[in-house]
Amino acid sequence: MTITSTAAAGISLPHPVIILGRDDSGKAHASFFPATDAQPASRAASLMGMFSLRADNDAVRSLLPKLPKGKLFDSGKAFVPFVKQDLYKQIAAHLPEADRVNAETVRAAPADVSQQGHAATPSNVPEGWDKVIAGSLVLATEDPLEGWFEATVIELKPDSVLRLQWRHYLDLPPFNRRLEDVALLHPSMKL
Repeated sequence: MTITSTAAAGISLPHPVIILGRDDSGKAHASFFPATDAQPASRAASLMGMFSLRADNDAVRSLLPKLPKGKLFDSGKAFVPFVKQDLYKQIAAHLPEADRVNAETVRAAPADVSQQGHAATPSNVPEGWDKVIAGSLVLATEDPLEGWFEATVIELKPDSVLRLQWRHYLDLPPFNRRLEDVALLHPSMKL
């Protein structure tokens, strides 16, 4: 019996993929997707105006353990969490030059401006736990290692349970968290 390696047989195995990009407020997002999800993840990156990077060399593969795992949605888009700026720059350095320039460009977002011409402070940031109501903006997490993200309270349920919706990931279904499992933004926070 002869064992043939896939490289010798000319078979190309897929590699894990990193999706990265900036949102409208300039925040860096990046996550990895396993090799089995490489093609749909690359399509999701394209749909979302982000970049995909194949982890086909040791330098890129060494970044994978530093990244949260992304999630694919039925809509064809993906959940790509926030990452620190330094890590984002390390990943972007491996993109082709034209993509690297675009990945570092912060998209201009329209400012939320009040009638007086000043940046508006959201009125839905509760000043205390007793002020959390439907419509309040809080922070929630699926796993503390993945980070905390803005979520809107859509319903107050019995036993201090909140029904939440991710603020920037509307494709995801609403979810429940106990009041003590969410965090409050600082009341002077300007988004």
